[in-house]
Amino acid sequence: MDRRGFLTLSTAGAATLGFGAFGAPAAFAATAPKLPGEVSRLSNVLTQKGRNLYDNVEVDIGGDRARLFIPQSISMKSAASVGAVWFYHAASSSHNALNGGFKYPGELVVDQNTIAICINAGGTQYTNSIATTAQKNAWTYLNSLYTVRRNFLRATSFGGSLGCYTYGKKLIPYIRGLYMVNGLYDNEWLYAYDTKNQARVGDAYGNDLTLIKGTNPARISATPWTNSRVKVLVSDSAHPDDVVVPSKNGLALIAKIAPVAADTQVMYHTLGHETPGFAHTDMIKTFSQWSV
Repeated sequence: MDRRGFLTLSTAGAATLGFGAFGAPAAFAATAPKLPGEVSRLSNVLTQKGRNLYDNVEVDIGGDRARLFIPQSISMKSAASVGAVWFYHAASSSHNALNGGFKYPGELVVDQNTIAICINAGGTQYTNSIATTAQKNAWTYLNSLYTVRRNFLRATSFGGSLGCYTYGKKLIPYIRGLYMVNGLYDNEWLYAYDTKNQARVGDAYGNDLTLIKGTNPARISATPWTNSRVKVLVSDSAHPDDVVVPSKNGLALIAKIAPVAADTQVMYHTLGHETPGFAHTDMIKTFSQWSV
């Protein structure tokens, strides 16, 4: 069973999904080489759960900022393949979500000897040309530094739009699956639904419906999703999510791709548009299954 790239676990670690798989923290490492476009670095950070060392690095990739959690066990330019988890932030957020709401799950990713990355993608740009170009550039950048052969996507709220589009259009290779929490799938639905302009989806496209339709993940046919793996977390009907309505988004995605996908899963929670705490460890469990 080849688990390199997402999980590099001992037998004991595998039994606990990799939490603490590497035992006691390693000695503090020497200063790592500076990355191209590096803006800042916090070195020798210990993960909360597994107590593994990583560097928290902010970089500029062609004018778009990205934040990475890089396990110190991973070396640049190594022939050994590694995995990466791409975090897609919500509206009005940025790549710094990896220091905020995504910090704990990002550190859980580090505990799996895997890189966590969150790109700004131009800010709240959904799937316009700014966002999609930033995604493709970020992949080129990351793969130039590490031999990445497993990509996992983790999207939340309006970040689901770029996560879905990246997977459906294969903007990056080696995608093993998408884990989406209360995620947006249909940009046209949001444009029509958001009468108060709370999400400002129109701003990203100059309120041009033709442009919105042109890169709407919901318009991608089922065929490109063949053999895909998708899990969505949505709030149940007794606790409605009025920001991203599940029936029009996560559940609609599952309904479309289920006949051709390798794995589709739905998990319900009771928190409306809030992310349930169990999502973080369930993400690791799900990615572990998909890494095989």
